[in-house]
Amino acid sequence: MKSLTQRGNSDFYTGLLLVVIAAIALIYIRTLTIGTVLDMGPGYFPLGLALILMGMGLVIVVKGLTTAGVPVGTIHLRPLCFILLSFAAFGLLVERAGLIIAILAQVGLAHFASRETTWLASAITGVLLSIASSVVFVWLLKIPVNVLP
Repeated sequence: MKSLTQRGNSDFYTGLLLVVIAAIALIYIRTLTIGTVLDMGPGYFPLGLALILMGMGLVIVVKGLTTAGVPVGTIHLRPLCFILLSFAAFGLLVERAGLIIAILAQVGLAHFASRETTWLASAITGVLLSIASSVVFVWLLKIPVNVLP
């Protein structure tokens, strides 16, 4: 068994994150009807997923506590902030400005998360994602979302 000072590897924190996400999911679905295998309620599948996620997280936490793993490196705030900001921008723009503009804005903001990405690569990615998302979600799956404002 490792000493308490050595218990800071990435397996431990990854498992802890999975356990916390599963616990939050269980809190949110506690009011849903679970049902049975033959008569599944709306909470049956989310409950199963949350329990599986929690089990996997607990196994990874135990692994992180008992074995030597990769230590946690420094947390880089720039990528974290720009990626989260890009998700928020997509969520705010998708209904107001349409799917294509929301995706282009998301890719444009996510571009600033890395210093290695070129504007050309981001522009090509944004255009291709916009076209693919429009075809898949609007034309094929018939999801009622505006493509343009």
